[in-house]
Amino acid sequence: MERILVSMECSSGSWGALSRAISLAGRIDARLFALLVLPPSEKESGGEDHNAPCVIRERLELLIEIAKSEGSRIDYFISEGNYEEEVIRFVEQNRITLVIADSPGEDNPHSDRDLAQIRKIQHRIACRVELVSPRKIQTLQHRRKQLS
Repeated sequence: MERILVSMECSSGSWGALSRAISLAGRIDARLFALLVLPPSEKESGGEDHNAPCVIRERLELLIEIAKSEGSRIDYFISEGNYEEEVIRFVEQNRITLVIADSPGEDNPHSDRDLAQIRKIQHRIACRVELVSPRKIQTLQHRRKQLS
């Protein structure tokens, strides 16, 4: 049985990847895992207050509840620490066979960093990684807003 993982940080959601994973898991009867990685706690980082509400978390939990009400089987986990390390640990511990991630879009100011992060994870895990490209309609709408 396929074991699919979609992971995200509080700073950015992987909505295209989550949508793709829910759809795929339903078609092939796979087990789906959603992992939200929170930044290290204030005690460890000595910096910002990371206890502020995470909008990504709220939206993710809402989407998971909707998917579950429609019959999807999703296990939801929250982890705290370095994003790359937490994803790699989760893949190994849960025998994940496929990681689905959003491909950083051209309009993302952090696209180089995000792509490098995905590549680092990909080289350290023994499963397939599928990158989901942003929808062109959303990209066109974003560009129109920038021009106006």
